[in-house]
Amino acid sequence: MNFKVIDGHIDTLIALNHQERTFSQGSNTGHCDLQRMKEGSVSAALFAIFPAMTKKHIINGLDEWFKLVNNPENHLYHIKSIEDFKNAENSNKIGAVLHFEGAGGIDKDFALLRLSYQLGLRSMGLSWSNVNKFATGALFDQKQEDRGLTEKGKKLLITAQKMGITIDVSHLNDPSFWDAIEITNKPIIATHSNCRSICNVPRNLTDKQIIAIHEKHGAIGLNFGLRFLSEEHKQAKSSVELPLEVFKSHIDHIVNLTDINTVAIGTDFDGTMIPSNISGSNDFPKFFDYFLENGYSEQDLKKLGHENLLRVFKDTWI
Repeated sequence: MNFKVIDGHIDTLIALNHQERTFSQGSNTGHCDLQRMKEGSVSAALFAIFPAMTKKHIINGLDEWFKLVNNPENHLYHIKSIEDFKNAENSNKIGAVLHFEGAGGIDKDFALLRLSYQLGLRSMGLSWSNVNKFATGALFDQKQEDRGLTEKGKKLLITAQKMGITIDVSHLNDPSFWDAIEITNKPIIATHSNCRSICNVPRNLTDKQIIAIHEKHGAIGLNFGLRFLSEEHKQAKSSVELPLEVFKSHIDHIVNLTDINTVAIGTDFDGTMIPSNISGSNDFPKFFDYFLENGYSEQDLKKLGHENLLRVFKDTWI
């Protein structure tokens, strides 16, 4: 069964260049293109600019982002307001939300932040899995650092929220996460994170973090990356098949700790290795069919698919 999807995180922008393919043409390479997103009923997605570690990265990323979105062959609609989600659907286009994966390239005076907002930036992580002048990320293989948000990072978060930019905590380390929770006065999202109690990696969320996001009326996007789904396969060098039951276990855990209003989709498509039985956005129907056959109602899956993220955007965008 088809359910409308807002995907909270895809890395298709950088993947298209690395894989030398075009968005408008269907492909078996990568995970997302126009054809596969249409087949999966993806109504919109957060198209990430990555890396965003330097000013040059951000400027080059913005240039590439607008070349992608403004190309009429790609049938994309730049979403800058809540009304634009409906405008995209009415235009039979896929909505594209401008997202920065990390903020290291933003200058200390926030000039680039202000300019980026005027260009349509509506969602931003404070750090990738690294350390910058604003925040500390959850590192992949290195020893974790204890540093949280810097004073400039706290100011960045507050300034961005006042502008109407949704804050993404997916890549933050634990101290940075809790600093963000302490100072935020709006909902936050973890666009592409899973449950640490099921798959113990620093990029996933602890039970206390899941509850904290829920208490802020935020949402958590299920990451389809193999290394974030399965404890057994978190060090895997090549893809393996993973039962949909494993995906469901993460959603079940979040729902049991909080409620159905806290879960969303944030696949990390085109940015991570996914299980071999998922080919990309076109497989959303079989994903939702499994949930529908295993305890979730149609209303539940509407919330999971798009309504919860849309609610957070309504609460955080101006």
